[in-house]
Amino acid sequence: MTDLKVFPYGPLASNMYILSTDSGIFIIDPSVYPDRLKESDIPSKVDYILITHGHFDHINAVDEWSRMYPEAEVYISSDDMDALTDPENNGSSYFAEKCNYETVPLSIDDLEFDGLTVIKTPGHSKGSVCFLFEIDGKKIMFTGDTLFAGSCGRTDLPGGNSAQIMSSLRLLSGLDPSIKVFPGHGPSSTIAIELASNPFFNF
Repeated sequence: MTDLKVFPYGPLASNMYILSTDSGIFIIDPSVYPDRLKESDIPSKVDYILITHGHFDHINAVDEWSRMYPEAEVYISSDDMDALTDPENNGSSYFAEKCNYETVPLSIDDLEFDGLTVIKTPGHSKGSVCFLFEIDGKKIMFTGDTLFAGSCGRTDLPGGNSAQIMSSLRLLSGLDPSIKVFPGHGPSSTIAIELASNPFFNF
């Protein structure tokens, strides 16, 4: 049985997702502290913590989740790994406070899981990735800040690159139109909807 819950939180309304499948329980972008969730929303276990990119509003609560579930493996792109300890690279130095984290993640290059494809989509940050799951014949993708409903991520933070994000969007635009998209901010969409309405897909 598959279950997906979304938790938008904070002044930037970053989406954290908890995906429960028959094969494991995943937190995607640990931005929300456990004590902000209802007890009924706290999973009984977490197998993997997946990070789409290293900006602070998407890794805000990684230490708390890692301490709660020490068995959970934390994965991020090696190109964004330094963001956990560098407030400039994680963007927090541009906002209210400088954040760094104790969690030591693994590289997504070492992540092997049946039914999960990691798609490298640099542009919003050097190490931005999308996580594409195929579950019970359906495809869902967590796009972080690469692709939003009707828009795409900014490129004016450290590691951002406009040419790269356009190349990444071209890559995503060629995927199966039926894929449901769950972005780092805002509502869900599909590749088909974005092909029809997203101006950044009409280049």
